[in-house]
Amino acid sequence: MSNNISKQVRALYMEDSRDKHIAVITKTGAGEINKKNYYWIQLDETIFHPKGGGQPSDEGMIEGFKVAYVHKEFFDKNHLDKFEIYHCFETDQPFNFKVGDKVELLVDTSVRLLHSRLHTAGHVLAEAVNKCYPELEGYQGNHYPNNSYVKFKMHSPMPVENKEDIKQKAMAEFRSWIDQNLEVVNVLEPSGIRNVKVFKNWSPCGGTHVKSLKEIGRMEISDLSINKKEGTVTIKYCL
Repeated sequence: MSNNISKQVRALYMEDSRDKHIAVITKTGAGEINKKNYYWIQLDETIFHPKGGGQPSDEGMIEGFKVAYVHKEFFDKNHLDKFEIYHCFETDQPFNFKVGDKVELLVDTSVRLLHSRLHTAGHVLAEAVNKCYPELEGYQGNHYPNNSYVKFKMHSPMPVENKEDIKQKAMAEFRSWIDQNLEVVNVLEPSGIRNVKVFKNWSPCGGTHVKSLKEIGRMEISDLSINKKEGTVTIKYCL
């Protein structure tokens, strides 16, 4: 990967949901990224969401070449608004990109929509569970297809209720929000950090989201487990 710090890339995926854009290549290279060798390019701005925050990277094409993976590298772990993004390509195809080239970016809209629905659903689940059970606070989410869940810290012992009661209360809550088709609101701060709201609570998030909750569609809690030793609750969900 690159050893020189590049100019901060503009992360357009945090500003809107456009799926086509023209950008300029600022760096090219080859090497190991996330335990695999790739050709890679960096851009002045990008519509491709990188892997991170519990969400897979976007899929799509750059100038007709398939993007295999999108990777975010932080300059400083204490400053999450300072990062560079590597658009990675398999090494078994031609790689003729040059610094200064203008290239067309195309995001796969069907994959993006699925990732956005799952990510927004995770936020909805976290807030709905917390509203029903204030002693549970969501602290970790995974929004991958076929493996979506939210983990909650248990700040105090829960009332004696069986798992099915917890699931039904939470589902009734978030389904009412979806039926109301509440708007998903996001605000990009001058610092570069973006905050997202699906009901009442704001939370920092760099992922992609739908514009309103009805776009999530049918949402179910598929499993719930309680780890009393760790003081955590894990709730799996699916669309």
